[in-house]
Amino acid sequence: MRARRSVSPTLLAATTQTLQRLGPRQFSLTAVAEAAGVSRGTVHNALGSRDLAIKTALDHLASVFTETMAAEVDKESSLADQVAAAAVVVCAHRQGSDSVAPRGINESILVLLLRNIGDDLMKRSIELWRPRVRAAQQRGEVGAGVDPGRASEWIVRMLLSFELLPPIGVNLDSPRAVRRFVSEHIVDGLKGVSRD
Repeated sequence: MRARRSVSPTLLAATTQTLQRLGPRQFSLTAVAEAAGVSRGTVHNALGSRDLAIKTALDHLASVFTETMAAEVDKESSLADQVAAAAVVVCAHRQGSDSVAPRGINESILVLLLRNIGDDLMKRSIELWRPRVRAAQQRGEVGAGVDPGRASEWIVRMLLSFELLPPIGVNLDSPRAVRRFVSEHIVDGLKGVSRD
């Protein structure tokens, strides 16, 4: 396996922006070089092949997404409020993804990640939620018999729906409405009470 190279923040930003703008099919090291204002050789020396550059950009975007979510989630003390805060992040992300550059792809960052490294993004996201679900169990918010891994997967799948599904009964442009919608429903689903 090839050792990971150190990439300057400027070049990494140009790489991720190029991937977002062009998508994996049209992505090229030349386009990255033009965006960064450097030679193609500089890009190749820093990132390696086109495939490695794409992988580096996707990994960086996934890290930024999960770190942003974790920062907002950690401001809250209850699981319901944490999931609600994460839903607000996803909805804000959705709103920010609406603008597409001319001749660019019409795909949000989250959809780009799911399409290209969905398994990895799901694993990272589930690992983000697993300790938070365990902590909620200790506080009595979540049933003791609930499996933290399965509950975390349910949370992640529910959060992704805010990006992937159109709004129906909740105004996804209103952080207050999103918080209320999530808070009203999240905990009841994790009490661990079986319905016969």
